Amino acid sequence: MNVAYHSSNSFAPVLGTSIASLFENNKGMNEIHVYVIEEKISKENKDKLNILEEKYNRNIHFIPMPDINKTQNLGLKKVRKDWIFNSYCRLFLDQILPKDLHRVLYLDSDVLITGDLTELWNTDITGHCAAGVIDCLGEKYYKLLGLNSKAKYCNSGVILQNLDLWRISNIGNRIRNYVHKNGGYVFFMEQSVYNAVFQEEILILSPKYNTYTLMQYLSYQEIMKLRNPKRFYKEKEIKEAVKDHKIVHLTNIFLITNRAWFEYTNHPEKKEFIYYKNMTPWKDEPGFSDTRTTKKKLIQFCVELLPRPFVIASVGMVYNSFRILNIKRLMKKYRKTRSVD
Repeated sequence: MNVAYHSSNSFAPVLGTSIASLFENNKGMNEIHVYVIEEKISKENKDKLNILEEKYNRNIHFIPMPDINKTQNLGLKKVRKDWIFNSYCRLFLDQILPKDLHRVLYLDSDVLITGDLTELWNTDITGHCAAGVIDCLGEKYYKLLGLNSKAKYCNSGVILQNLDLWRISNIGNRIRNYVHKNGGYVFFMEQSVYNAVFQEEILILSPKYNTYTLMQYLSYQEIMKLRNPKRFYKEKEIKEAVKDHKIVHLTNIFLITNRAWFEYTNHPEKKEFIYYKNMTPWKDEPGFSDTRTTKKKLIQFCVELLPRPFVIASVGMVYNSFRILNIKRLMKKYRKTRSVD
């Protein structure tokens, strides 16, 4: 099995925890090659990752992070000040990884592998560029992206990639064309590009292969109220995934204070994260410090005080109405800038 991650040095303990969970729960695999596309990971942290490699008799390969925005001539504009473009590397693995790899399982560093992935790895993706799990998105967002009526918007944190087909289809040009068409501004960044470029070419997987926090922390009825999705899983599928997931994605939602690797957090997967972290050389290191601003802490305090149905309804209104208007405004701005250029 070939697995790819990307990570910065500061995120190495989270990456190491994910890799430990992968190795621990897939001991029956004959071979596992992990490719870490790294942004200046220190020798100390690489040595710690190599301890995991030796402990489980697996292979970890380090590949320097290329400047995707520059080398691929994307002309990206920042969606948020604290977001960088390294995450786009998952869309160019056909070029970054060794040419003799035919398929790869891309994983975000903030996932835990909680079961055997043999069935996922052996999934028949003939004729599909990728396979993934549907993200929970309202219909208005589909229209903003220009997705057709049959497309499903998938989360880009877990992607089983058919590298041979990516190379034949010259996906890089399709990605560049889409980004340039939008003047370099793409909300939700590489995830939106991934979905807009592939449309119906993504094979839909069971949500057990990317059970993100929204599925765990909200009831199905609350999810429907919050996001109003029309192209999503049935309630039974979500319940089964939450009960018996193979990959759990430690994402964030407004009802949670910090993510699982922080010292101060109420994330539902904190205990699971610590369980796997204790299998790594980072086991004695403290969790990440709480870096929230006073404003964010105050907002979180208010969210916890208010009735949950009211908060979900209010956030749903912002998500499905006001946020849409802001995105439209920015899209118009950058497309106009592109036409002037």
